[in-house]
Amino acid sequence: MDDQLVELAILGILAERSEVYPPYLVSELRRRAPMLRVELVGPVLERLWRERRVARLWHRYLLPDRVPTVRARWLSMIEHSRTSRAAREAAGAAYDDGQALLQTWDGWRIGAVDA
Repeated sequence: MDDQLVELAILGILAERSEVYPPYLVSELRRRAPMLRVELVGPVLERLWRERRVARLWHRYLLPDRVPTVRARWLSMIEHSRTSRAAREAAGAAYDDGQALLQTWDGWRIGAVDA
């Protein structure tokens, strides 16, 4: 029963935010529902991820239908950063590497590797 309450609370927060870090999620859960067992957040997030009910962008979580929007926003930020000459010189191929990673990310995997 506790798992289901934590799940509903997590999905409620993700419905309001396009992406969220686990520490923010825990803080928000404590604020909204202090009776929830926050030690269940990690296991519930992992279960939701395995069930493909939430997607993961490295250490952030989002709802599956937001993957294309978040990917596009991150690619746009990379491209915007690339326009700075100093940033291009300092980063070398990092921009290309970042774009390649994001383009193969589907919310659960990057290429053949779990994300």
